[in-house]
This record gives sequence, structure tokens and C-alpha cells, in this order.
Amino acid sequence: MTRKRPERIVTEDELLSVIETDYRNRHMYWIERRLNKRLEKWFRKTDEVEITDLLAARQVNDLHIEVFSFYNKADYEPVTKLTPEAYQNWISTVVTGWAVRKSVSVWSKIKMASRQQKNNAIR
Repeated sequence: MTRKRPERIVTEDELLSVIETDYRNRHMYWIERRLNKRLEKWFRKTDEVEITDLLAARQVNDLHIEVFSFYNKADYEPVTKLTPEAYQNWISTVVTGWAVRKSVSVWSKIKMASRQQKNNAIR
């Protein structure tokens, strides 16, 4: 007769560490690809987009839904063990991180285009 060892209880911090590692190594590309596609759809709808439009609650909610649906579709078990609050915080962290990287990227493209336009005007 073999005795089963009691199952070790994993803390939420340990779960988040596993989730973050998997995100950086396996999920980031796919999640950010989905978020980028969502952003492109917004830009296709209009010629001018205000920053406030992008930060509107509906758009931010759409981004959260994209991340949630990725994990749901992937049936990624570690997120199912998080409390609802921790899961929501994780999704917010993913969306915020993507938004910061995207804004830096867009800002650098604007600066490059501005510099190129300035150089063309000098010629």
C-alpha cells in the first residue's frame, strides 16, 4: 500500500510567477499580436484618432477581453487557479505593458517621420 503525499498548496504569488514566465516565453507574441490587430481595426474605422478615443473604457475593455479570450481558448490551467481579482489584475498588467510598449513604438515612429519631414523641407 502506497501512501499519497498530500498535495502541495501553491500560493497566488507562485502561480503569478509561473504565469508571468509563460507569458514572457510563450504567450506574449500571440497575445500582443491579437492586441495589435484590435488596434489596427480601430484605426481602419477612421482617419483621425484622438488619444482619449483609445483610452475610452470600451476600448480598454475590448483589450481585456482579447487577453481573457486568449487564455480561455488556450485552456491555460494556471490562470484558472487565480482569484478573480488576481486574474483581473494580471490581465490589466498585460494590457498596460502592451500599451506602454506600443506608445513608445508609435512615439518613436512619429519622431522619425517628423525628422524626415524636416530634412526633406531643408532640401
